[in-house]
Amino acid sequence: MTSQTRKVTIKSGKTASHFVVHKVDDWQNVAKALVRLVKPGTIVALSGPLGAGKTTLVQYLAKTLDAPKRAISPTFALMRIYKLETRISKLVSRNRKTEIRDSAKRKFDIRRLVHVDAYRIEDVKDLVVLDLDEELMEPGTVVLIEWPENIRSWLSKKHPIEVRISF
Repeated sequence: MTSQTRKVTIKSGKTASHFVVHKVDDWQNVAKALVRLVKPGTIVALSGPLGAGKTTLVQYLAKTLDAPKRAISPTFALMRIYKLETRISKLVSRNRKTEIRDSAKRKFDIRRLVHVDAYRIEDVKDLVVLDLDEELMEPGTVVLIEWPENIRSWLSKKHPIEVRISF
Protein backbone atom coordinates (compact mmCIF):
# COMPACT_ATOMS: atom_id res chain seq x y z
CA MET A 1 0.00 0.00 0.00
CA THR A 2 1.43 3.38 -0.97
CA SER A 3 1.44 6.34 1.40
CA GLN A 4 -1.35 8.19 -0.39
CA THR A 5 -4.23 9.55 1.70
CA ARG A 6 -7.42 7.51 1.53
CA LYS A 7 -11.01 8.35 2.31
CA VAL A 8 -13.03 5.53 3.82
CA THR A 9 -16.79 5.38 4.22
CA ILE A 10 -18.48 2.64 6.21
CA LYS A 11 -22.19 2.41 5.48
CA SER A 12 -24.39 0.20 7.63
CA GLY A 13 -28.11 0.56 7.02
CA LYS A 14 -28.93 4.26 7.02
CA THR A 15 -25.83 5.35 8.94
CA ALA A 16 -22.42 6.19 7.53
CA SER A 17 -19.06 6.84 9.17
CA HIS A 18 -16.20 8.61 7.43
CA PHE A 19 -12.48 8.25 8.03
CA VAL A 20 -9.32 9.69 6.55
CA VAL A 21 -6.31 7.37 6.42
CA HIS A 22 -3.02 9.28 6.20
CA LYS A 23 -0.69 6.49 7.31
CA VAL A 24 -0.90 2.71 7.57
CA ASP A 25 -1.59 2.68 11.32
CA ASP A 26 -4.70 4.83 10.74
CA TRP A 27 -6.39 1.65 9.46
CA GLN A 28 -6.62 0.57 13.10
CA ASN A 29 -9.28 3.24 13.73
CA VAL A 30 -11.29 2.02 10.75
CA ALA A 31 -10.97 -1.60 11.91
CA LYS A 32 -12.15 -0.72 15.42
CA ALA A 33 -15.21 1.08 14.01
CA LEU A 34 -15.97 -1.94 11.83
CA VAL A 35 -15.65 -4.35 14.77
CA ARG A 36 -18.39 -2.41 16.55
CA LEU A 37 -20.73 -3.07 13.60
CA VAL A 38 -20.08 -6.70 12.71
CA LYS A 39 -21.64 -9.73 14.32
CA PRO A 40 -21.87 -13.37 13.26
CA GLY A 41 -23.57 -13.62 9.87
CA THR A 42 -22.41 -10.17 8.73
CA ILE A 43 -21.10 -9.60 5.23
CA VAL A 44 -18.71 -6.71 4.67
CA ALA A 45 -18.37 -5.51 1.05
CA LEU A 46 -15.00 -3.80 0.49
CA SER A 47 -14.89 -1.57 -2.61
CA GLY A 48 -12.06 0.52 -3.98
CA PRO A 49 -9.44 0.61 -6.73
CA LEU A 50 -6.37 -1.63 -6.84
CA GLY A 51 -3.98 -0.69 -4.06
CA ALA A 52 -6.59 1.27 -2.10
CA GLY A 53 -6.11 -0.75 1.09
CA LYS A 54 -8.88 -3.35 1.10
CA THR A 55 -6.58 -6.18 2.18
CA THR A 56 -4.77 -3.89 4.62
CA LEU A 57 -8.10 -3.14 6.29
CA VAL A 58 -8.84 -6.87 6.51
CA GLN A 59 -5.42 -7.38 8.13
CA TYR A 60 -6.17 -4.74 10.77
CA LEU A 61 -9.66 -6.16 11.32
CA ALA A 62 -8.24 -9.67 11.80
CA LYS A 63 -5.63 -8.31 14.19
CA THR A 64 -8.31 -6.41 16.16
CA LEU A 65 -10.29 -9.65 16.44
CA ASP A 66 -7.18 -11.51 17.68
CA ALA A 67 -6.61 -13.72 14.63
CA PRO A 68 -3.64 -15.98 15.44
CA LYS A 69 -2.01 -15.34 12.06
CA ARG A 70 -1.69 -12.38 9.71
CA ALA A 71 -4.38 -12.14 7.03
CA ILE A 72 -3.06 -12.26 3.48
CA SER A 73 -4.68 -11.53 0.15
CA PRO A 74 -6.88 -14.32 -1.21
CA THR A 75 -6.33 -13.15 -4.81
CA PHE A 76 -5.12 -16.51 -6.12
CA ALA A 77 -6.90 -18.76 -3.62
CA LEU A 78 -10.16 -16.72 -3.97
CA MET A 79 -10.97 -17.37 -0.29
CA ARG A 80 -9.08 -17.63 2.99
CA ILE A 81 -10.55 -18.55 6.36
CA TYR A 82 -9.18 -17.30 9.67
CA LYS A 83 -10.28 -18.96 12.88
CA LEU A 84 -10.25 -16.58 15.81
CA GLU A 85 -9.05 -17.60 19.24
CA THR A 86 -10.46 -14.85 21.44
CA ARG A 87 -10.78 -15.98 25.04
CA ILE A 88 -13.51 -14.61 27.30
CA SER A 89 -11.02 -14.01 30.14
CA LYS A 90 -8.81 -11.98 27.82
CA LEU A 91 -11.76 -9.75 26.94
CA VAL A 92 -12.72 -9.28 30.58
CA SER A 93 -9.19 -8.25 31.55
CA ARG A 94 -9.02 -5.85 28.62
CA ASN A 95 -12.18 -4.12 29.77
CA ARG A 96 -11.05 -4.17 33.42
CA LYS A 97 -14.59 -5.05 34.45
CA THR A 98 -16.29 -8.22 35.56
CA GLU A 99 -18.94 -7.74 32.91
CA ILE A 100 -18.31 -7.69 29.21
CA ARG A 101 -19.36 -4.69 27.18
CA ASP A 102 -21.60 -5.32 24.17
CA SER A 103 -18.83 -4.74 21.64
CA ALA A 104 -16.51 -7.13 23.47
CA LYS A 105 -19.27 -9.74 23.69
CA ARG A 106 -19.92 -9.38 19.96
CA LYS A 107 -16.18 -9.72 19.35
CA PHE A 108 -16.19 -12.95 21.35
CA ASP A 109 -19.10 -14.31 19.29
CA ILE A 110 -17.12 -13.91 16.06
CA ARG A 111 -15.15 -17.13 15.61
CA ARG A 112 -14.26 -17.06 11.88
CA LEU A 113 -13.40 -14.54 9.21
CA VAL A 114 -13.97 -15.64 5.63
CA HIS A 115 -11.99 -13.35 3.32
CA VAL A 116 -13.03 -13.48 -0.35
CA ASP A 117 -11.43 -11.77 -3.34
CA ALA A 118 -14.03 -11.59 -6.12
CA TYR A 119 -11.72 -9.71 -8.52
CA ARG A 120 -11.50 -12.66 -10.93
CA ILE A 121 -15.16 -13.71 -10.58
CA GLU A 122 -16.77 -13.09 -13.96
CA ASP A 123 -20.16 -14.65 -13.31
CA VAL A 124 -22.13 -15.33 -10.15
CA LYS A 125 -22.03 -19.02 -11.14
CA ASP A 126 -18.30 -18.93 -10.34
CA LEU A 127 -19.26 -18.46 -6.67
CA VAL A 128 -20.74 -21.95 -6.45
CA VAL A 129 -17.35 -23.48 -5.64
CA LEU A 130 -16.89 -21.06 -2.72
CA ASP A 131 -20.28 -22.02 -1.22
CA LEU A 132 -20.58 -18.68 0.61
CA ASP A 133 -24.13 -19.33 1.77
CA GLU A 134 -22.89 -22.46 3.55
CA GLU A 135 -19.93 -20.53 5.00
CA LEU A 136 -22.33 -17.93 6.41
CA MET A 137 -24.31 -20.65 8.18
CA GLU A 138 -21.21 -21.71 10.13
CA PRO A 139 -21.63 -20.26 13.65
CA GLY A 140 -19.64 -17.13 14.40
CA THR A 141 -18.74 -16.32 10.78
CA VAL A 142 -18.17 -12.89 9.25
CA VAL A 143 -17.59 -12.74 5.47
CA LEU A 144 -15.37 -10.00 4.02
CA ILE A 145 -15.62 -9.57 0.24
CA GLU A 146 -13.21 -7.55 -1.86
CA TRP A 147 -14.52 -6.47 -5.28
CA PRO A 148 -18.21 -6.96 -4.37
CA GLU A 149 -19.27 -5.23 -7.58
CA ASN A 150 -18.38 -8.49 -9.38
CA ILE A 151 -21.02 -10.42 -7.41
CA ARG A 152 -23.77 -7.81 -6.96
CA SER A 153 -26.55 -10.24 -7.87
CA TRP A 154 -25.54 -12.60 -5.02
CA LEU A 155 -25.15 -9.68 -2.59
CA SER A 156 -28.41 -7.95 -3.59
CA LYS A 157 -30.50 -9.67 -0.90
CA LYS A 158 -27.77 -9.92 1.74
CA HIS A 159 -27.64 -6.28 3.01
CA PRO A 160 -23.89 -6.09 3.56
CA ILE A 161 -22.01 -3.40 5.44
CA GLU A 162 -20.44 -1.35 2.65
CA VAL A 163 -16.90 -0.06 2.95
CA ARG A 164 -15.78 2.28 0.18
CA ILE A 165 -12.15 3.33 -0.09
CA SER A 166 -10.95 6.05 -2.43
CA PHE A 167 -7.73 8.00 -2.98
